[in-house]
Amino acid sequence: MPSFTRRVPAQRAPAAGSSAAAPTAAAPNLEGTRPSPSAPGLRLLPTGIGSLDDLLGGGLPLGNVLTLLSPDPHTAWARLVARHVGAQGAVSRQRLVVLAERGDARAFVDGLPWVEGRDDAGSESETEGGADDGRTRIAWRYDRMAKFQTTVGSSNLAANTTIPADVRAHLEAKGQIVYVDLGADVTASIVALAKTLDTPFDGVTRVAVPDLGGIEWGRVTGVDITRFLVSLRALLRPRAAAAVVTLPPRLSAVPPDGGSSSEWVTSLAWASDACLTLAGFGTDPTLAPVFAPAHGLLTLHSFPTTHHLLAPTTRHSTLLGVGGGAGSGGAGENNLGFRLKRKRFVVETVHLGIEGGSSERRTEPVSGVVRPERAQAKVGVEVEAAPEPEPLSVVSEPQPAQAAPAKPKKVRAKVRFGEEPEEAPPSHGHAHGHAHGHAHAHGAHGHSHGAPRVEIRHDRPDLYEF
Repeated sequence: MPSFTRRVPAQRAPAAGSSAAAPTAAAPNLEGTRPSPSAPGLRLLPTGIGSLDDLLGGGLPLGNVLTLLSPDPHTAWARLVARHVGAQGAVSRQRLVVLAERGDARAFVDGLPWVEGRDDAGSESETEGGADDGRTRIAWRYDRMAKFQTTVGSSNLAANTTIPADVRAHLEAKGQIVYVDLGADVTASIVALAKTLDTPFDGVTRVAVPDLGGIEWGRVTGVDITRFLVSLRALLRPRAAAAVVTLPPRLSAVPPDGGSSSEWVTSLAWASDACLTLAGFGTDPTLAPVFAPAHGLLTLHSFPTTHHLLAPTTRHSTLLGVGGGAGSGGAGENNLGFRLKRKRFVVETVHLGIEGGSSERRTEPVSGVVRPERAQAKVGVEVEAAPEPEPLSVVSEPQPAQAAPAKPKKVRAKVRFGEEPEEAPPSHGHAHGHAHGHAHAHGAHGHSHGAPRVEIRHDRPDLYEF
């Protein structure tokens, strides 16, 4: 044995009945959860939307509160996302607790998306087509290249399928769907929710609070809403539970008692573990064709930071563009939006089209666009026959034995720019009809009846702006 090797005595294998043979107690593996990529002791809850899990750093941590804001009064995107969170818990055999009025709570549960059957299985894209074997017929060299993706993750929930009535009744009978009525005020509602959470349940609990501060809650202030969120966080911290809270459109932008919109959203982000805004295009329809095919824009105000100094989103998120390594430039590098497909709700990156926002390349001028008028020259080409050569006078000189044959007519082209009047051909200062003793050719005067010639006018450059 070398001298620099540490001599360690060989350990004997423990007996079968000794206490040393007992395995080490591992962390509880709660059904329907996954370990955090940066903190293995932290369990994460899938939200039912794979792209939203990517923004949260892998999922919603246990003991956290997710607040969803939807300022568009014509849509209900926040409620749709909250239903996905609740439906994922029902599919994973977890308990779903809904804090709302009895009628509103039942309507919330009836709209939960559900898994689709095998008969409904098919492609997500409505325009998908191609060869039967899935290979490219023409550009086969590009088969191995990765396709351009604007989103990540997947989901087993279908937005066009809701929970069956018999399944809902079965889950209610087993205690996996529980309804909690609202109290007289915010404090009474928190106390009623705490009593329900203290009921023994072997598994994870998901709490859904739709339309916090709505009409059913009575007269509430901004302090009441932030106090409820902070109290809910303190209630969930020691439990294997997480919550999703939505606010009505009138409270998603401004506080109930008036004030600054930015300060109100900042206070909601501080009172929650994660806060995001889903702004649809219902209030401004002109944005829909600009950001097509997205149905709205998504803004992240705060990220989950449980057991971390920095949010895991900034390290592991692909949609934000911060998890790619050397090319990343910090959190929020990509613009985000959301879209409801035929079966899936996805969060994806938003970018302009190839022609400044249009999804198709333009090959024709856009109708209805006013362009400044500019003086343009009109070009006209006239073709006229050259005049016949005039007869020459005969002098007393010996003539050749045979006269030369007459030349055929030649065609002369004349180019006229603009509305210029036709100019008379320049005269040579003398008539050809008189008899004088010289015989001349027309080529001697500098003008030929051969190829056409276009004169360029340098004093009027505006004629050449075609």
